[in-house]
Amino acid sequence: MGDITGSNVPDERREGIERVHKATISEAKQWLSEPNVLVVLDFYSKNCPLCKEMSPSIEKMAKKFGSKAAVMRLNVGEPGETAKVATEEYNVSQTPELKFYLNGKELKAVEGLQSEEELEALFEKYTGKISDDKEFVMKDGFMPGQKAQSVEEMMMRISKDELPQGVTRVKMTGEEIILTEKSPSAILSNGGAPPAVQTINTSYKPQSSQGKKEMTSTERAMQHSMGKAPIPK
Repeated sequence: MGDITGSNVPDERREGIERVHKATISEAKQWLSEPNVLVVLDFYSKNCPLCKEMSPSIEKMAKKFGSKAAVMRLNVGEPGETAKVATEEYNVSQTPELKFYLNGKELKAVEGLQSEEELEALFEKYTGKISDDKEFVMKDGFMPGQKAQSVEEMMMRISKDELPQGVTRVKMTGEEIILTEKSPSAILSNGGAPPAVQTINTSYKPQSSQGKKEMTSTERAMQHSMGKAPIPK
């Protein structure tokens, strides 16, 4: 991983994540390649008591410093690529362990249980290296972990009459309602057929009563109780 500190740092950056992202090694490396965002690798194991004890504090840090930081939680307690890369490339030998990176450079590694105060001091120190006075060009697009929405965020969007992320609103035409989920705007603008389209015919044509058996009073009363027909006088 190349070091892009000092005068080589680009004048662009993206927002971090205000939650801990359970990441793959590939996703973590994508974030590590991003400039001007603090990336924290949280190496943990499901069977690690100290990891469980420290987890709520890490969640708080992610929320508080999410505008400048992205916390990647990596499960190294099971055999596989994550554990292999953590051992061979990141020299992780125990859990919990946190590694702090900025612009391709490892700034700090801490092992074992850290108090909330100790974690806050570290996050404060290293996010402070991303200047608030400098005017960065904010990068477009989503990185791993950024698309996920909490229930609170989804309810807030709905209260503002906004569609959830990834859902496109399509104008109703004629007697049909076209519901389109996750349709790229480029496909729609090019006139192509959007994926996963369901068409609902809203026209209502009552069936002829010819040949139908007349309902009894009891049957009509039952229909009324279901909101389907009036009770005869």
